[in-house]
Amino acid sequence: MVVESLESSCEVSKRKHGDGGDGIRILLDEFSNGDVNSVSSVSSKRAKVSREMTFQEDSDWEPMQQTKPVESVKWFCVNCTMPNPGDMVHCYMCGEHKESGILSHGCFASPFCKDNGLTQVEEKRGGSSPSTSSTAVGFDERMWLHSEFEVKELPHVERPDRLPAIAASLATAGVFPGRCFPIHAREITKQELQMVHTSEHVDAVDTTSQLQHSYFTSDTYANEYSARAARLAAGLCADLAKEIFSGRVKNGFALVRPPGHHAGIKDAMGFCLHNNAAVAALVAQAAGARKVLIVDWDVHHGNGTQEIFEKNRSVMYISLHRHEGGKFYPGTGAANEVGTYGAEGYCVNVPWSCSGVGDRDYIYAFQHVVLPIASAFSPDFVIVSAGFDAAKGDPLGCCKVTPAGYSRMTQMLGDLCGGKMLVILEGGYNLRSISSSATAVIKVLMGENAENDLPIATAPPSRACLRTVLDVMNIQMKFWPSLATSYSKLLSEWEASRLEKRAEPRREAVVTQGAVDAEAVVVDEAPPSEFAFNFSYSGDGSLLDDKEACGELFRLFRLEPDPSRDLSPPDETNLYNEYALSVARSIASVNAMVAEYENALRTARADLEEQKKELEEMASLRRELEEERAKVRAMHLEKKRMKKEAKVLKSEVKRLRKSRTDCVAREKMYNELVAKSASCFEKMRKSIVLELNQVSGILSADRATLADSDDDDDEHEI
Repeated sequence: MVVESLESSCEVSKRKHGDGGDGIRILLDEFSNGDVNSVSSVSSKRAKVSREMTFQEDSDWEPMQQTKPVESVKWFCVNCTMPNPGDMVHCYMCGEHKESGILSHGCFASPFCKDNGLTQVEEKRGGSSPSTSSTAVGFDERMWLHSEFEVKELPHVERPDRLPAIAASLATAGVFPGRCFPIHAREITKQELQMVHTSEHVDAVDTTSQLQHSYFTSDTYANEYSARAARLAAGLCADLAKEIFSGRVKNGFALVRPPGHHAGIKDAMGFCLHNNAAVAALVAQAAGARKVLIVDWDVHHGNGTQEIFEKNRSVMYISLHRHEGGKFYPGTGAANEVGTYGAEGYCVNVPWSCSGVGDRDYIYAFQHVVLPIASAFSPDFVIVSAGFDAAKGDPLGCCKVTPAGYSRMTQMLGDLCGGKMLVILEGGYNLRSISSSATAVIKVLMGENAENDLPIATAPPSRACLRTVLDVMNIQMKFWPSLATSYSKLLSEWEASRLEKRAEPRREAVVTQGAVDAEAVVVDEAPPSEFAFNFSYSGDGSLLDDKEACGELFRLFRLEPDPSRDLSPPDETNLYNEYALSVARSIASVNAMVAEYENALRTARADLEEQKKELEEMASLRRELEEERAKVRAMHLEKKRMKKEAKVLKSEVKRLRKSRTDCVAREKMYNELVAKSASCFEKMRKSIVLELNQVSGILSADRATLADSDDDDDEHEI
């Protein structure tokens, strides 16, 4: 993590704001009042500040190269952040008005005129009160304070305005506040975060609160309020998961930022600090959920969520994202990434091979991959990492999913596990797209069904989508055999579409005056007998047979006989026959070349297939080798541990032996001392007895003497 000093940050703040950073504290005070009007005014102030900021190129999003000098840029579009010259009123990229009211009224504000207040909104009002609502919404204004502090070439796409735009749409539609149950935010504890992240990562994020600005990667910023915003976001997701799984509410939507699905076990990246979906999944399991399903429809692969659960069989991760062979950020999420260490099949990736993916493709993938596997998994709780950057108009995703598509996907997931579902906001950087999409999703959570999403289910997918779905099913069939029947049916459809494409008219060799310009022949796995060359007249484009073609060639190359000459029919016929023979030979030569080319192409394809098999075998052997190496490393570690334990045991045995020897010596010494003591005691006893005997004799003599003296005295008295 690149962290700049606090002193330099303060100097930058004073140069930018002229108040030493007091503006952010005033903003925090205004947010703490909880007034919606003040929040709107503050968000508009931050929008004006964001228009003055610029951003450098980073790894996740590439700002559009400016064709005009920076001095000519007067304002940045509040909807898509693109720079616009001062003389333009509407954004050249998305068409949003310079003074749009999207932050006040969300997607219901007109994009074509300035904000003059909202006159009419054709939305359903009324419904259940917050106390009786079955849908909860988690939201806290303090998460707006997470913003990029440093001035860059363009405003960062992950900006605070994302939340007020969605909140304004919900408020204008009368959805929230009004018809949903509010969940108040709390800061998640360090112990709860350590279920997902390492303590070093948690400490690194907390350290940013001591600095006015810092960066984990070139595109992942933090300011002094970012750590608290990340804790609030994770805490909201954790509490929503508890409320939903306990049955106090049916489902919920977490309107949070910073996003989280790129944050791994020990890394912050891709605008993400803490992994909110992972925290919610583990909290739900702690509350009693045995199986948790995480569906990630963000346009970027959630590499952090996959890393956290790729060895876990109780949490399934399914992601639909742009991949393009690993060229799209973050480069992970190929179809063959299925999980590791016994959890194979519990990670499902649907990697789109191109941009422009729309509703029909997502719904098709849901019908044939997501729902069949999810039903077989049978989850107790569903979490959606709902990034709306695949929505139509997003500057990063460049896809075409509409609010109706998101509504339909939410509706399809709602049929699992009794509708216990938590939707968590991830990406999405076109304010109009994310606000309309989020509003549509929350309406589905509340039980409303959009009328315009019904035709999506029957729309045919694109060929790129069908091929991606087939590739994913071919890989996942090993772990979910229930896909086999559907896979066979889709494979037949794929072959039929290929045959239909093969039956289309071939490219024609166009004969022009003065030269024969034969276009390259496209070979689509057809046998040589199917190849034929038809001539077309460049004037009207009509197909000609061989004889007509020869006559046309005569006229084009001015070989037609002069009308003034009297040319007999045999000569004319010979001329036609001669040229026809020449053309036939040319056609035969070209057909032979094409046949030779196709044979070489088939041989090359066979070689490629063999090489592919060899590469797969090598990859399998490499994986086995890695597993063996891992086992060997584990054995070495175990051997080292056992050696260390043996060394400790040897030293302990040596110490015990020494102690035993000391004990034996001490026992011997004790016995000797006892023997000596007994001998001394016996001598003392005998001496005492002798002395007692002597004393007794003396006493006896004294008594006798006393007795004699008493007798003498008695005689004397007499």
